[in-house]
Amino acid sequence: MHLETAHELARAALDRFGLDAAAPLRFVKYRENHVFRADDPAGPFAVRLHRPGYRDEAEIRTELEYVRTLRAAGVPVPVLLRTTDDEPFARVGAGDDARLASVQRWVEDAAPFGDIADALSGAHDPDEAAFTRIGALLGRLHGAGDEVGIPAGFQRSAWDAAGLVGPSALWGEPTLLGSLTSRDRSLLRRATTELDGRLRSLPTGTADFGVVHADATPENILVTRDGLVLIDFDDFGTGWYAFDLVTAVFHHARNPRYPDFERAIRTGYETERPLTDSSLGAWDDLMLARGLTYLGWAAARSGDPAAEFIAAVVAPFVLTAAEDALDGRPAPWRRHPSLQEHT
Repeated sequence: MHLETAHELARAALDRFGLDAAAPLRFVKYRENHVFRADDPAGPFAVRLHRPGYRDEAEIRTELEYVRTLRAAGVPVPVLLRTTDDEPFARVGAGDDARLASVQRWVEDAAPFGDIADALSGAHDPDEAAFTRIGALLGRLHGAGDEVGIPAGFQRSAWDAAGLVGPSALWGEPTLLGSLTSRDRSLLRRATTELDGRLRSLPTGTADFGVVHADATPENILVTRDGLVLIDFDDFGTGWYAFDLVTAVFHHARNPRYPDFERAIRTGYETERPLTDSSLGAWDDLMLARGLTYLGWAAARSGDPAAEFIAAVVAPFVLTAAEDALDGRPAPWRRHPSLQEHT
């Protein structure tokens, strides 16, 4: 879709949510969805045009209603608006340009915790206390999920073994990444087969498995004067709770201080709810699974700058981790010198 068309659709959505149709509207970003900022007299709002084919109507409804439930339960997530017809989204446009649009209050005076590329390349070197706060945030999220349970009509994908590394993995097939050699593909197929078996043996009871954000990257955690805010539930679903923690630290796995970050996020999480032994034991398997999902994501988006970055920077690291797993060696994030000081 051309940006001009997306801009027109976002403007058409404003009136549907009771906002000023003439409010200044500025493009913010496009990845899976187009996002705009509308400066309405009542304040700034984010307008999101959901990409067709990525999530169906039932999944988007589930996402928006669940985020609203989390907000009511005290989890720091954005404030979502309803349409003037009391719906969580509006249909705008027609034909191939038709989109579902949702609106939320802009989180003011906020900045992302970090940039994914900076984190993966080692340029982002935060204080470990930040990860303690992130762990507590994710603990609050899962704790609220414990209380809410799975609502009736819940329609979202599962980040289980099949969703992470199965033949129809949610983010695509990692071996299709164009930069891989035939040896790389053979290595990933063998590692994925072994990993699939281990993940299938993990518990899926309520102590370990439930509703997860599934994409708690540095860019989806906002730092505000009042604390952290978790945004972008586009990929949320069910999965192992530890997967959310792993996602939050994976991007810093090449940092020599990674062991400190891992301990900090676990400590913060356990101020809100416990981590089971099975969750802790699955940590490195989930780290490898997370890495494989990024390769699958990039394989399906050849030419995208983020995909090219993953191919150049992330893929070699994941290949090393996969080979270590097959050979019974410690994962690369377990071989940092700073870890030896604490073992």
